[in-house]
Amino acid sequence: MTEELRSAIEKLYQTFAIYPCKPTMEGCPCCVSAADKEIIHSKPLKQLEEDDLARYARKAMTTWGDTEDYKHYLPRIFELMATTGFIVDTFIVLGKLEYGQWKNWPENEKDAIVSFLLAWWPDLVKNSSRFDKVTFVEICKLTHDIDKLLNCWTISFDDNSFNNFVELVYDYYNDLTGKRKEFKVLNDETIKKIIDWIKKNSTVFEAGFFHYEGKDKKFAEKVSATLYVFERMA
Repeated sequence: MTEELRSAIEKLYQTFAIYPCKPTMEGCPCCVSAADKEIIHSKPLKQLEEDDLARYARKAMTTWGDTEDYKHYLPRIFELMATTGFIVDTFIVLGKLEYGQWKNWPENEKDAIVSFLLAWWPDLVKNSSRFDKVTFVEICKLTHDIDKLLNCWTISFDDNSFNNFVELVYDYYNDLTGKRKEFKVLNDETIKKIIDWIKKNSTVFEAGFFHYEGKDKKFAEKVSATLYVFERMA
């Protein structure tokens, strides 16, 4: 975990600490059992694990508790999302923000969330073995700041940032420059900035091929194929 992400997570805890853990939370009896309610009160917030919070993360605000209840658990849910293979899909977790009308929340709460998202993304591209398109799109939607998102993606052979760049271009460049089915929720200006950023960094493909040719022949071949995809559509 980067120090920036660690600090951003701690900022979430500090910001949302004003929302207490209520001893009871209203929940739809068809969706939320007594055992479900018991488990999220079974440990201090920072000790709750994935299995403890998974059901609540899915049901929060819709059929279980209100916005203030969710704000209490938000820091731990976001920490688990960013640091573990959280079993709840990212688009569900981040979608709760829009459901809870987070743009109307106090400024310090919105700032803490944006800081977290912009710290999570570079940590993800450095450490994840595959490009996470869903998270990329969701963070774009929430922050409306594609410039910061791309600027913090430093491409290097020393971590997985180059691998993720290859995955983005290999899997999605045709879509970005064509029908944009995979990125349909992003506006034209954002798409153009992504394409321009890819073009600006495309010179790294050749260097990447030679870097991996003697280390990982299969990946080097994928880098070469990615360059072909880019050049064919450029």
